[in-house]
Amino acid sequence: MDIPVRRLASGDIDQLLELFDAVAAERIYIGTEPGYDREQKRRGFASRVDNDANPSFVAVDDGRVVGSTGVYDHAEFGPTIGMLIAKTHRRRGVGRAMMHALDEWALQHRVPALHLLVFPHNAPAIAFYRETGWTEVDRFERDVTRQTGEVWDTVLMRKSYA
Repeated sequence: MDIPVRRLASGDIDQLLELFDAVAAERIYIGTEPGYDREQKRRGFASRVDNDANPSFVAVDDGRVVGSTGVYDHAEFGPTIGMLIAKTHRRRGVGRAMMHALDEWALQHRVPALHLLVFPHNAPAIAFYRETGWTEVDRFERDVTRQTGEVWDTVLMRKSYA
């Protein structure tokens, strides 16, 4: 499947919020769970429109946002990415297309490395990241507390461009 990826536009934000809601509701792949401050998230997405230092990219299928990835500044790790893919579009090349957009951006902007945090139980994502050049650099035990009270570990991965 060939899904086009482009920079986030202001007209994408409502659909991006819907995608974020859906992935958060799965309660397994991202740190955010339902009940988050939706308007704060909207403002955060809006701040990435035309932001070359912290860009976001969207994958669009038949006019719908089905994936998103973006760069944010992590206080400890520096440029760090997050990625969301609609359940209907996982394992269909969307992640690879978005990773290609991130790679192009990182190379163009001479970013020495990008980082990401992933839950260790997300084996398909970890395998994908490894296939696309990411390496595990650290693990943080009991890093994220869930609404259920469970505490999950995270894996820090890095992709170098230098």
